[in-house]
Amino acid sequence: MSVTAINTTTQVLVSEKVFLTIENLEAAIKGRTARIKKAEVRWLFERGEWHLSWVRVWGPVIRKSDGGESTQHVSELTNPPGQGGAQYGGVVTPPEILEFALANPPAWKPQVDSSPYPPVQGLRSSL
Repeated sequence: MSVTAINTTTQVLVSEKVFLTIENLEAAIKGRTARIKKAEVRWLFERGEWHLSWVRVWGPVIRKSDGGESTQHVSELTNPPGQGGAQYGGVVTPPEILEFALANPPAWKPQVDSSPYPPVQGLRSSL
């Protein structure tokens, strides 16, 4: 992928989503225990590197009565510790998923051509 800026200031946000299928992982999500079966990992390309943005987890809630899967599901946007709303009591990404995601960032890097315009300070993806 290549982006070239011509005659204007260009803001580019490059992201990649990775979908994971998960087996045998139970996690407490907002006070309910769920069997996590899927996760969507979002990466952002900032300052020349991939950074983990968030992880959405999905799975059926486990019934307390018999330990079986209920018809209710959790689908929650979670944040790595210290990011997003995690430090304010938001849902934190289960550590097993976080470790796997951080160990497997996207292998490709976008080629962004330089711009004749100066970067706008404070914007994540200003060229």
